[in-house]
Amino acid sequence: TRAVWEIMRNIANSLFVIAFMLIIYSQLTSTGITNYGVKKLLPKLVIAAILVNLSFIVCALAIDLSNVIGAATKGLFDSLGGLIEIPDSDGMNIGNGGGGWLYIVGMVLSAGGAAAIIYAQIALLLPMLVGALAAIVTVVIVLTMRQALIILLVIISPLAFVALLLPNTEGWFKKWRSIFFVMLLMFPAVAAIFGASALAGKIVMNSSDGDILVQIA
Repeated sequence: TRAVWEIMRNIANSLFVIAFMLIIYSQLTSTGITNYGVKKLLPKLVIAAILVNLSFIVCALAIDLSNVIGAATKGLFDSLGGLIEIPDSDGMNIGNGGGGWLYIVGMVLSAGGAAAIIYAQIALLLPMLVGALAAIVTVVIVLTMRQALIILLVIISPLAFVALLLPNTEGWFKKWRSIFFVMLLMFPAVAAIFGASALAGKIVMNSSDGDILVQIA
């Protein structure tokens, strides 16, 4: 990623050289960019030149911050969920390490009650498991695409900061910034949704009074 970013940075720096030459030409010939335009453009030119050469570090820090917030969010909900013990229908603790689902599935599949009840429980459980699996697969695909898109956004970040210079191209920079921000926000958001859902699930199971159907739901 850094190797390709360096190529983009060199291209961006070349564009800065062209921009400086246009400014010098305008000053010498009094054509093109006005003095007011030069004074307005120079500060942005200096800031953009600095950001272009530091864009990899800036993006890396932003990504690290996103990952830290996402991991901390998940850890917070996990720690809260770890305080909740889920009893089964006989008052025994199912545990907090993810054994709840295994217990429920095993209980449904090995139930010794009437066949109609077993079939009803299996019929209720399977669609839920399929739905949960589809949700997990979707999130994995989305987060994988997010990671790939972030890499591409980091690579083109020097050109994005160059686009900040001119009013006609500033919209490209804003679009890059918007997409990059959304990609960074996605991981903490997913961590919050999954963490809160897992915590809510444990609370509901703990309040189910051993009702297997409520625990499955």
